[in-house]
Amino acid sequence: MKRICTTALLLSMAAAAHAQSASGSSVTLYGVLMEGLIYSNNSLKGASIGTANGPSRWGFRGVEDLGGGMRTIFVLEGGFNPNTGTMSQGSREFGRQAYVGLASNDYGTLTFGRQYDLTQDYLAQYSSPLMWNGYTATVGDNNNFNYQFRTNNAVKYVSPLYRGLQAGVMYSFGGVAGSFGNQSAVGFGLNYAQGPVKLSAAYMRMNHPAAAASEGLWSTSQFASISAASPTFSYAIAPSSMEIWGAGGQYAIDKQTFVGFVYTHSRYDDLGVAQLGLTHGRASYDNIEANASHYFTPAYQLDFDYTYTHGTIQPTDFKPQYHQFSLINNYFLSKRTVLYVTGIFQLAAGDAQHANIEYASGSAGASSSKRQVALTAGIFHRF
Repeated sequence: MKRICTTALLLSMAAAAHAQSASGSSVTLYGVLMEGLIYSNNSLKGASIGTANGPSRWGFRGVEDLGGGMRTIFVLEGGFNPNTGTMSQGSREFGRQAYVGLASNDYGTLTFGRQYDLTQDYLAQYSSPLMWNGYTATVGDNNNFNYQFRTNNAVKYVSPLYRGLQAGVMYSFGGVAGSFGNQSAVGFGLNYAQGPVKLSAAYMRMNHPAAAASEGLWSTSQFASISAASPTFSYAIAPSSMEIWGAGGQYAIDKQTFVGFVYTHSRYDDLGVAQLGLTHGRASYDNIEANASHYFTPAYQLDFDYTYTHGTIQPTDFKPQYHQFSLINNYFLSKRTVLYVTGIFQLAAGDAQHANIEYASGSAGASSSKRQVALTAGIFHRF
């Protein structure tokens, strides 16, 4: 009943705000629906096929003109599974984003609430999962470009744009009584866009992330590259801290062709897995991604993505490696409706014994071998 009342209230707010749009204030209802089928040739020792629900969401975005170049902004956005109608992000009502703040062309933007960190804002824009359809994340989504978790209790400032350059800084209050930094997070980044060139660099650190962002991937069954154990091996991990940093860029050769590159380093300290001798262990990953996209016609886009991941697990000195190749076909029925077909091949190398493709609705399960293929096909609609 509470959720029904909340939705009814927000809908009435949207109607009232649209009526006020002439005065410079508005509220927009928006969303994305992504559905389809996914096939894996080897998932826990066998082939599998099932529904592929992507990053479906709905939300409200609002702005009020305060005069003098100042405006109030807010976003309330929730993710959901269209197969079941259930909410995502740990069953949060607005689990993707929930923030309010002030924006000015002269002074920048200051926002408060549940938000994306600056590695997601600035670096993920060059990565295949965000640019296209979310089925091509790194192993275990170790750099969080598949948006497995957001940052709570966050204050974010983004500077005004100056000659294509913009800077941002964010701090998340942990909210743990008696321990100011227990579940806190901090981040900063730089973004540059001028003509055909885009460049970015960003950093974030979160303390006790399994508690601060409980909806994230915090088990070795999904974070498969932590050991050489069988595909069904699973223990919870609880790092004392995590860091993600990197740099990337994109170049528009022309209006139809784009090439991109992004490098990220992620590190997880004090993993706390006694069964593996990792009570005070560390896992770090270097991800190198290169991609290219071309519109052969206004309605047909072909994208290619290659990602290389190299991990180091201490103190066991386990060093997994992964090569992942993706071919993405998008056919635009309209500006808002797309049919997609995606093929993904992953090869485990180094000390890694099991391929494990991570995609928008989670992993289908690690392969029993070093190779795994996934095929997805479906529809994407934006409203």
